[in-house]
Amino acid sequence: MVFAASAFAADPEVTPYRPGVGSPAVLSAPGYFELETGYDYGKVEGVRADAISLLLKYGISDNLGLLIGVNPYQRVRFAGFSESGISDATLGLKYVTKASETTALGVQLVTTLPTGDRAFRSDSPNVTLTGLAGFDYSGFHSDVNLGFTRLGEGDSRNVFNWSASIGRALSGPVSGALELSGSRQSGTTTTRVLGSMSYAVDKRLVLDAYVARARTEGVNGTTAGVGFTYLFAK
Repeated sequence: MVFAASAFAADPEVTPYRPGVGSPAVLSAPGYFELETGYDYGKVEGVRADAISLLLKYGISDNLGLLIGVNPYQRVRFAGFSESGISDATLGLKYVTKASETTALGVQLVTTLPTGDRAFRSDSPNVTLTGLAGFDYSGFHSDVNLGFTRLGEGDSRNVFNWSASIGRALSGPVSGALELSGSRQSGTTTTRVLGSMSYAVDKRLVLDAYVARARTEGVNGTTAGVGFTYLFAK
């Protein structure tokens, strides 16, 4: 979640988007692939869920990036019932431009594809449009997202979402970040606070871990996860 100008550098570095909800206003270096993967576990009101996530990123140019994601495994358990399978894939484009030396602005468009197992599949795409802003100041970095999702199915198909994060390097290769986020759908509001730590093994590999607490209409839930981001250097 810490801003890096890798998309504009001669010697590219890995640019993690994990593990927050928001998408930072930064791209992978042009001509390079990056892989993000992680394991996430959550529990709320007796419902337990866990998943493995994959996100492949490619820098098309200094301003444009490609995103392809999927959960190759996810499971939900409740009162003796268990369902597992593959999620729908996601396909996205992300545009970012530097407004100044310390500010980046962008927009991201992501749609789901009906590729998942029946229990986790939406036959009509869910489309999300998100505005992005990133700021660097006094050793800190902050990202702000404002988004709108149009669900392909359901009675209430409009979802508004937001996130705001702040992070900085703590000691050597260790960084920390705090993120607040939320969503609103048909009068129901969810808020979430997430704390994360990351460790830069080198310029190509960053490890991460997080814990988050969410609240929806008086019901609390906890999630946690670990993962990494890897740059496939030439």
